[in-house]
Amino acid sequence: MTNLALNSDMVYGLYGGGFFGQFTRIALLLDVFTPLVKEPAPAEKIAKVCNTSIEGMCSILDYLYSTRVIDFDLMTREYALTASARAFLVRKEKTYAGDWVLANTDPLLWEKVLETIQTGKSAGYDLPWAQDAWLESYSPSRIGTSLALWKTVGVKVIPNQSFHILDLASGCGIKTMALAQRNQSVQVTCLDSESVLEVARDLAKRLEIETQISFFEGDLLSDTFGSNQFDAALLGLITYILTPEQNVDVFTRAYQALKDGGRLVVDAIMSTDEPKEWASRATLLMKTWNGGAAHSFSEYSAWLKKVGFRQVVQHNEQLLTAFK
Repeated sequence: MTNLALNSDMVYGLYGGGFFGQFTRIALLLDVFTPLVKEPAPAEKIAKVCNTSIEGMCSILDYLYSTRVIDFDLMTREYALTASARAFLVRKEKTYAGDWVLANTDPLLWEKVLETIQTGKSAGYDLPWAQDAWLESYSPSRIGTSLALWKTVGVKVIPNQSFHILDLASGCGIKTMALAQRNQSVQVTCLDSESVLEVARDLAKRLEIETQISFFEGDLLSDTFGSNQFDAALLGLITYILTPEQNVDVFTRAYQALKDGGRLVVDAIMSTDEPKEWASRATLLMKTWNGGAAHSFSEYSAWLKKVGFRQVVQHNEQLLTAFK
């Protein structure tokens, strides 16, 4: 007798979402976007440039059009780049982020995850973080969510009173720059690698706040951040990549960099007693990359208090603050 309680749709859902990433990966490996830079073109022309069959090229281009990655003219039968495809998927563009897509769809990544699960040790995996920064810097929702972050943690900037934020592993810096754009008295120091800071400089220019932003090329895991200089420090979506020992070390140096009464803001995916999909996925990936995990609030609280922070508060599943 058929068990009506069974639901095979669950199985389809386990792999169906991967089609989009893998087809996009194939398109990037073939470099189907570059032949469209100068003008729209038919599949035959693109196939010749990319050294593929016409039928195969038609199939992949049709898929890219159906998922709104590229455009298609039904009258001329020509394909064309969307503005976003031109910016992020053409190899010679400074904002190119195709390597980020390739790194996250590479079968090697999932072999590394398997190895980490089997051994219990980080297998290691490198990612092109500057390309991720370019994507974040152009995300339409980031300004709004960034301003919401500062409101949630209770940061209120007093007009004409300097408020200096240290943005650690800043990426493009949009979380702190959003606040700086809203408040002229906010000054931001972004710390990251030079390739990532190039993106942050570009964003500061686009937001027209260059005079409020300074840049510190440095290593989060080894450099000092200064002493008694900052009113606030932000660790945004980085602490779950780090091991417990690395977090304690970073918190120690952040504590030293803050003024008395200064506030540390940690934006991180945190684990809860009941396993959640997002946190569990983060743990699998972060453990593979560097040995990190979606740490719990109780772990963060213990580490922060260990280095001297007080009044550690969890605001939601992703945000916590602590005061020096």
